[in-house]
Amino acid sequence: MADLEKTVPLRPDSAKPDSPAQKPAAPAAKAEPAKAPKAAAAPKTEPAPRIEPTLKTEPGAFKPETAADAWLGLLASRGVEYLFANAGTDFAPVVEAYAKAQKLGWKLPQVVIVPHENMGVAMAHGYTMITGRPQAMMVHVGVGTANAMNGLINASRQNVPILFTAGRTPLTESGALPASRNNYIHWAQEHFDQGAMLREFMKWDYELRHPEQVETVIDRALAIAKSEPQGPVYVTLPREILAAAFTTETAKTATIAPATPPAADPEALEAAAKLLGNAQHPLLITANGGRTVESSRAIEQLAHALAVPVIHYRPRFLALSTEDPMHCGWDPHALLKEADVVLVVDCDVPWIPKEGGPKPDAKVIHIGPDPLFARYPLRGFRTDVALTGAVAPTLQTLWRSAQKQAVSVKVIEERRKAVTKLSTEIKTKARGGVEPMPKAITGKWLSACMNKLLDERTILINEYPTVLEEMTIKEPGHYFGNASAGGLGWGLGAALGAKLATPDKTVICALGDGAYMFGNPTVCHWVADKFELPVLTVIFNNSRYNAVRRATLSMFKDGAAGQDDGQFLADLSPSPPFEEFVRAQGGHGERVDTRQELAPALARAHDAVLSGKQALVNVIIPN
Repeated sequence: MADLEKTVPLRPDSAKPDSPAQKPAAPAAKAEPAKAPKAAAAPKTEPAPRIEPTLKTEPGAFKPETAADAWLGLLASRGVEYLFANAGTDFAPVVEAYAKAQKLGWKLPQVVIVPHENMGVAMAHGYTMITGRPQAMMVHVGVGTANAMNGLINASRQNVPILFTAGRTPLTESGALPASRNNYIHWAQEHFDQGAMLREFMKWDYELRHPEQVETVIDRALAIAKSEPQGPVYVTLPREILAAAFTTETAKTATIAPATPPAADPEALEAAAKLLGNAQHPLLITANGGRTVESSRAIEQLAHALAVPVIHYRPRFLALSTEDPMHCGWDPHALLKEADVVLVVDCDVPWIPKEGGPKPDAKVIHIGPDPLFARYPLRGFRTDVALTGAVAPTLQTLWRSAQKQAVSVKVIEERRKAVTKLSTEIKTKARGGVEPMPKAITGKWLSACMNKLLDERTILINEYPTVLEEMTIKEPGHYFGNASAGGLGWGLGAALGAKLATPDKTVICALGDGAYMFGNPTVCHWVADKFELPVLTVIFNNSRYNAVRRATLSMFKDGAAGQDDGQFLADLSPSPPFEEFVRAQGGHGERVDTRQELAPALARAHDAVLSGKQALVNVIIPN
């Protein structure tokens, strides 16, 4: 089970109903509440990327001549399917390697040209969060690295493994080597320490120093990226090294395996199980608990076996169906007041305040591969027990042990009725739906209208604006939210990556107008067109950075800034005609100004995407 936590991606074709790992274990002895339900398995789909590989290698045919040849060939042999690339003068050996590959039939990663680095990282991020398989990216020396930093911070904080690489200014000046400096930029672009600018957010970084290191560096980079807690790694590639002769024999498979996931200390786990088993008002809070099929199922099993309400706080991955009777919404504050045991599962910001948090005698248990989030400089949330372990096996052991120690079946069943009633009340109170039609378009009503487009074959990528209370999402792997780091510009690139990973799915991307502009939309629409990745983009356009405005008003509502309604530095008017951006790249674009226009416009855009054309609906939300 620990292996599955590490390797099973959160995608529909990984949920195989006949697999022993997918079957809930029978409830244990003492207390016998209803068995935890088995999550429904979505139909199995064949991975059929829109970008068909053109480079194929017969066994024994690959004979690399340079380090660049070896680097790219080894990436392919290690399971890296795509190289997201934004090229510069350092790419000449890479270009030559691909030209030779076309001629000689080598299998190399398929190239996806990304005309902006931040967008490229978001696309790699989106692909990996769907498949669980890390991909590679290469950018131009330090300047390309700098452009990618925003996306890399998001990937780091969301524990998304990416092999991020950059060229390095040529090492030599003499011209004696064919890859020496021969362009004026090669002096001004050099860094004393190119990796320093992003080292804080990388799991590992290194500079390739000799062709002989190629295999070791690739295998070590991928093994570290895929070991828990997962995350991006960085390798710099000097031009002379890439162009140098390669004569080393390499292995057909990886020489370094990822580390096995951490496992919780048995005594601490048993102590936590005792607390949970005897709890009267337990509560589970998660943000990333639905990262894999196994972790999602483990949360569902625990919630149902012990009748534990679940809060998805600022979720990046959805664990429970929004219609599950144990799903109690998105805000933990009300339930925290009476909770006596709080399970914080793979949640970096659970919002357990020092004031208004759980009762003084309550116990707070954090669970995850890094339950204290050691890479965060400051994180003072209350922690009574921190269980270091992969989510799925830790929770499975926890709920089985807690069930044996549960006070009684009667207590669990009474709690089940109470939680089910509460869940129904929360949904009923929070959901407005599409009827009656409001006097003006609101973000909440737009969310309800978008919800009508969702089905079992839809993936929703949300960068801030969607009002989750209005959404009906019944399976894990169908909802993804922006990283807690909040680096804007993630959504549209991530949606393209998700579409690349699952071409048979309909991908909808919800963005604010500010996030859309951050996302380099011209670049995104170009990539969508060139690589045939139709995505439906819905812009919640209120002509402002609403997060900036809310932050200002939260502090200075009665101050001078409040007199301007917090608009200073938040105002994005006049708003550009975003619908024209997608039309310029051959897509379907519409602007919606009135309530009556919204549903028909969304339907037309949805139909356009189903027919293979990217689409965008620019919805004007009055201030």
